[in-house]
Amino acid sequence: MPIFARTSLYTTALLAALVLSTMPSAVVAQDPPSVVTIDPVLVRVLGSSIGTRAPYPISVVSGAELTRGTASAFIEEALRSVPGVQIHNRFNFAVGERIAIRGFGARSQFGVRGIRVLVDGIPATLPDGQATLDHLDLAGLGRVEALRGPNAALYGNAAGGVLHFRTTDPALAPANVGIRTTGGSFGLLSVQGHATGTSGDVGYRVGFTDLSYDGFRRDPEADDGSAYGRADRRTLNGTLAIPAGDGTLRIVVNGMDLDAENPGSLPQATLDEGQRAAWGFNVRSGAIKDVRQGQLGASWMGQFAGTDAEFAAWGVRRELFNPIPGRVIELDRNAGGVRALFQGSSDAGQNSTFGWGAGFETEFQSDDRQNFGNAGGTPDDLRLDQQESVRGLGLFVQGRLDVGDKVSFLAGLRFDDISFSVDDRFTAGGDPDDSGDRSMNALSPSGGVVVAVADATELFASVGRSFETPTTTELANRATGAGGFNPDLDPQSGVTFEGGARTTVDQRVALEVSLFHTEVTDGLVPFEVPTDPGRTYFRNAGRITYTGWEASADSRLAPGVSARVAFTNVDATYDLFQTEDGDFTGNAVPGQAPNRFDATLILDRGPGFVELRGLWQDDVPVDDEGTASSPSYFLADARFGFDEIESGTLRLAPFVAIANVFDTDYNASVVPNAFGSRYFEPGPGRTYRVGFGVTWGN
Repeated sequence: MPIFARTSLYTTALLAALVLSTMPSAVVAQDPPSVVTIDPVLVRVLGSSIGTRAPYPISVVSGAELTRGTASAFIEEALRSVPGVQIHNRFNFAVGERIAIRGFGARSQFGVRGIRVLVDGIPATLPDGQATLDHLDLAGLGRVEALRGPNAALYGNAAGGVLHFRTTDPALAPANVGIRTTGGSFGLLSVQGHATGTSGDVGYRVGFTDLSYDGFRRDPEADDGSAYGRADRRTLNGTLAIPAGDGTLRIVVNGMDLDAENPGSLPQATLDEGQRAAWGFNVRSGAIKDVRQGQLGASWMGQFAGTDAEFAAWGVRRELFNPIPGRVIELDRNAGGVRALFQGSSDAGQNSTFGWGAGFETEFQSDDRQNFGNAGGTPDDLRLDQQESVRGLGLFVQGRLDVGDKVSFLAGLRFDDISFSVDDRFTAGGDPDDSGDRSMNALSPSGGVVVAVADATELFASVGRSFETPTTTELANRATGAGGFNPDLDPQSGVTFEGGARTTVDQRVALEVSLFHTEVTDGLVPFEVPTDPGRTYFRNAGRITYTGWEASADSRLAPGVSARVAFTNVDATYDLFQTEDGDFTGNAVPGQAPNRFDATLILDRGPGFVELRGLWQDDVPVDDEGTASSPSYFLADARFGFDEIESGTLRLAPFVAIANVFDTDYNASVVPNAFGSRYFEPGPGRTYRVGFGVTWGN
């Protein structure tokens, strides 16, 4: 089996990152604090989490809020109180956290769907629309930008929203080295380290994380009460930036090694018995995820032929061994791409300025997939053997007209062509050859306007089209058991109308309210079948609407006291959805909380800090029939400690964190339309974490 060959993938990434840390490199050119670049639009923002001068809402979280007081184990620890963004932490490293933006992505059974994800400018979303974040360096996060709304269509396939994770830039000082260790409930142990610095006009950063976790879900097959949900994850990331021509060349390399058990979801009857056990079928099936990944990317930003330009190229290698109920999946993946972007501006007369951006990206993905029968986690008879290929081409252009300093118009257009092909190698015993190809393309226009009605207040509105193909996994999973790709599963498309207002009060409080309405055609909906429980299949719904509103506030209440509040309302409804199982028209779309309130209070006094967070989430519908839901809940978390206690050249940072302070019983996530009513993935009770960090350097 290829995954057990233990290639030198992770070792190669480790050595490459260590080499980067010893080489001279250029300090990354840093944007001023008031600027966020979200390609291909330059957006000016406040010194807060709310963006301005854009016809759609943007949220930005940066600095210590992302990493302090955390074990850097989960994205949900870092990205809090962001309107429109729902992160459902399954506490299951085998499938990852479920991330949704205004309903897009709620269908995900593992990884991220429906949302375009970038890490340091390099796409984590593959050309077929699937993304995984196992390799993300959570300990080294410096900034996260969340783009909601229709202009996400400029990013192409699966861009119902955009999340851009940026690693902390190399330090603008001589070398410093840091290490942090965190221990906590359920066997959590995390060790993180970094080295960063400069040599002349050169900078580098290398970081690693070694994390282990026992999990809190009891193994129902064991007599000793042991847990099932163990995870061991190691990540290593290196960044190198070099002055090149009239710009900066940035090289990013990372490696990841993950071995995790999958405890699965449970029916309500089991939860009513007070059990947070793993699903017995998952345990008997040896459900795990064993994956290695290496990635190398390079990007250059600067002046080229009189324009602001950016060029990027990247490559990914991923090896997966994944026993699930009924199947053992082995997958070897190669993927990569190149992208070019050009931007410029000119005087349009009458106190007006016209800015433009244009570019292209081309990507490829090659999956060598084999499915076997599952004999207690060991591959049995071969059931599927095929080579899957995806080719993506995107062309985009955008223009912005600023009329004085009061009105801005934005218009964009993107064309995507995604080609899928499959070579079916499983034809023994008269099995038919299901080889074939499919092509999916879309033209996605968008437009918007921003009007400044006062010095600190503006109104915005926009309309745009989104486009999302099924992933290769979703196309390959066919309830009939046939190979090849499902010929009846089509891409979904959507049109979003949006408007809102944002303002600042006394330079201390930033407020934003937005309303949206999205109409989706051929929505991709997950379901399970009685003959193959635990495996997810997909079909298209006729029409779905997402209507709602978001409100957020970012305030500086007093010196050293700040608060961030976010409220999200999403009404997701099937306007037309009829299958052989029934007519679901008028029912709520499962997997999305209709209402969610998230608030964070931060107190900074010298080197000390206290952070309090409260999260309330509404009932979550879990099936197309509308017969069941996951109950609402309220969670409270607390973190406190010290950012930096100086002692000579040492800086110390101890902290304590308590999650679920009131020991609430709740479901952390759901599995929509799971067979046997196994909709619910329970969350842990009260948990404790204690950490200590040390940094050496000037």
